[in-house]
Amino acid sequence: MTYTKEDQLIARIHDNYASFKASLQGVSRDTLFQMANRIGAVTEAYKMLTTDYTWTWGAFEIDFYLLFRDPLTIIADAWAKQRNEMVAEFDAVVSRLFLDDDVFTQYPLMEGIGEGTLYVGDAGQKIRIY
Repeated sequence: MTYTKEDQLIARIHDNYASFKASLQGVSRDTLFQMANRIGAVTEAYKMLTTDYTWTWGAFEIDFYLLFRDPLTIIADAWAKQRNEMVAEFDAVVSRLFLDDDVFTQYPLMEGIGEGTLYVGDAGQKIRIY
């Protein structure tokens, strides 16, 4: 069987991921929690690259990543940075939720909170639950 350069790259990415997972063996739970962003970025990059990913620049891009021992780390580092930059978007999503009436029907409320309740926040915001 003849392997393409893409096959070689994907095989290397599989090896990189196996090495990454092996490096986590014996790490304390506290350390794993501290590494959660890194673990998430590596895992997401691995899954995206190994399932239906189309190399935008084709052979040129594949040849580029084949130059490196650990292309997964290169891509995961860039993805982690992008994820960190998305924090501002996350903040916007969280801060808009209190304007979404659907949240009251889609998620359970605390005991004693019911229809007609008027919630007044510390900053004087008023939210009536319908």
